[in-house]
Amino acid sequence: MRNESKKKVMVIGGGYAGISLLHELKKHRDIELTLIDKSPNHVMQTHIHKYLSGHYSKEDITCDYQEYCKKNSIRFIQDEIIDIKFSDNYVETKNANTYKYDYIVIATGATSFFPTQIENITMFTKDIKQIENLDYYRETFLKLLRSKPKNKNILVVGGGVSGLQIACEYAQTILSNHLNSENIAVTLVEGLDTILPNMDKFLIEKSMQRCEQLGVKVINKLFASKIFQDKVVLSNSLELPYDILIFVVGVAGNSIKNIENDVASNQRNQIIVDEYYRIAPYQNAFAIGDIVQAIDVKTKTFQTPTAQASRMQAELVSKNIINSIKGRNLVKNNISNKGIFIDLGGTNSAIGKLSALNIKGKIALWMKKLIYSLHIRKLNKM
Repeated sequence: MRNESKKKVMVIGGGYAGISLLHELKKHRDIELTLIDKSPNHVMQTHIHKYLSGHYSKEDITCDYQEYCKKNSIRFIQDEIIDIKFSDNYVETKNANTYKYDYIVIATGATSFFPTQIENITMFTKDIKQIENLDYYRETFLKLLRSKPKNKNILVVGGGVSGLQIACEYAQTILSNHLNSENIAVTLVEGLDTILPNMDKFLIEKSMQRCEQLGVKVINKLFASKIFQDKVVLSNSLELPYDILIFVVGVAGNSIKNIENDVASNQRNQIIVDEYYRIAPYQNAFAIGDIVQAIDVKTKTFQTPTAQASRMQAELVSKNIINSIKGRNLVKNNISNKGIFIDLGGTNSAIGKLSALNIKGKIALWMKKLIYSLHIRKLNKM
């Protein structure tokens, strides 16, 4: 029996944003929570580099939704939302079911962005946001390590945080297996002037130093223009051979197929929300996480899609749902990036920026691990 006296809050998507919201709202006994996700598992995207290299197991980066929801008295539905009827407060799913709600939060996250102008890109690339593709890259890498390799190549296209962490983690693992770049060379390609584009000078300089230390070749100011089964052709016609190719050039919102026309979105399929993270013109519909285009209140620029932003958005929207239920004023967007930590492979190689403070080495790695452990606790795994 469903409790008709409770407000029904439906969360679509169980990534960082969705799980963080559920963690906040499960404390309120006057709310009935439902999570809908087409996947059976939550994947901790901030630590996939550790899984790709073989250092973490699948259990270290995933959580079973059914188990999590059962522990926390949350209803879990494994299905894909194909339409949201905002005016009538219900959703339709791929399995031809309908579910009613009082409040809905879209937290469907993002998919990897693959620029269509790159010839053959969909043929020879895989979305690393999908666990089965992570399995493929992991097994391919571990097999390469065991093969007594020579003149093999790993090519990572995209020099943002994810691409940098993957490249450094692979290179560190190669060295720790008593191999070097003559066995397996790691190359990182970024089309802009530097890796970690638009980030702090300290982070860029330390990252470049670490890449040099690990033997990671960094190529800037060149874009991939064409992909073949065993090589990538860059914008200057330079050909780069590869045995493993990973594309991490950005993300696009993982949008719902038939979302209503009056819901505004940008070119990356991100939903444009108001200052309360509501989906205009609806008072009981919110969106958080990578699916959202939102403003950083300090820089007045668009927020970078990060786990940190997802967590803060979830905390704010949790307050706004409770305030709305209780007839109180909503809280305006007050979110600004507080810092970042980047794992550069190895036991002491991490860097970070916390407000104006530069952090490196063991302390930065400890902070990175602390953030991981706090999220693990939300999933009731500690």
